Amino acid sequence: MKLLLTLLFCLTVFAHGKIKVATLSPLLADLARQVGGDKLEVIDLIGTYGNPHSFNPTTKTLRKASGVSLYLASGKNLEPYLPKLQSLVGSSAIVLELGKNIRSLRISSKSSTYACCPNHSNGVMDPHWWQSIENWRKATATLESQLSKLDPQNKAYYKARSKAYRSQLSQLKAWAKTQISTIPKSDRTLATAHAAFGYFCKDYGFKSLPLRGLNSEQAAPPQYLAEAVSILREKKVKAIFPDESANPKALRAVSKSSGVKLAPKIYADSHKSIIGMFQHNVTVITKALK
Repeated sequence: MKLLLTLLFCLTVFAHGKIKVATLSPLLADLARQVGGDKLEVIDLIGTYGNPHSFNPTTKTLRKASGVSLYLASGKNLEPYLPKLQSLVGSSAIVLELGKNIRSLRISSKSSTYACCPNHSNGVMDPHWWQSIENWRKATATLESQLSKLDPQNKAYYKARSKAYRSQLSQLKAWAKTQISTIPKSDRTLATAHAAFGYFCKDYGFKSLPLRGLNSEQAAPPQYLAEAVSILREKKVKAIFPDESANPKALRAVSKSSGVKLAPKIYADSHKSIIGMFQHNVTVITKALK
């Protein structure tokens, strides 16, 4: 029976030629294209400016994803709607959480002064595993394995593309390390409006400082902003790094009161590719802190 179900699933996969894959972030869409090449049809259900935290799958979403065989999710509780999606999809497709088997970090008071929002409070699992290049290399291998199971006749194709992409990622990792080495260790404090850079900070020896009230998801009373100003001065932070979720008004107020400059925006998750995101983020951080 299990073999029969597998054969039926494979017949569904190849009914229209290419494997149809739906993703829950633009970064995952790029990963699918990097590994799957012209063997896949990729649909990004979130979009470049969508929020993977608050996306709500509906029957309309499934109509857009009609014929999808594989859904790619980040996992680690980033997408609270995954059980609903799995229920809607049923046995018609696989929902693959690429971060599931990647070692998790937890947001703690040891690495941050206070959390930026309720989703990222002290003690919760940090879901932003893609902020580590090595983690992304592991996710690439996981996707390669899954595609090879769905489409065994093209296993060598996926393997070759995965190997080439992971090589690019290794080069990116080496480049980032060289760039960041120009920043004095005493200046490696990453003050952000979003607790999304813990894996990055761990890899490159930064202290993470996500400040409450600077995130657009949650307003903070004046005393919190005053505390943020005090902390920035006390720790002699050189720059504040906004991201897509930052509260511009609060950032400007804290920057002005603390005398700490606002750096250009860095990306937590809404960039079109990991390579482009890391090149941008590392360049901005290095320029602001060295």
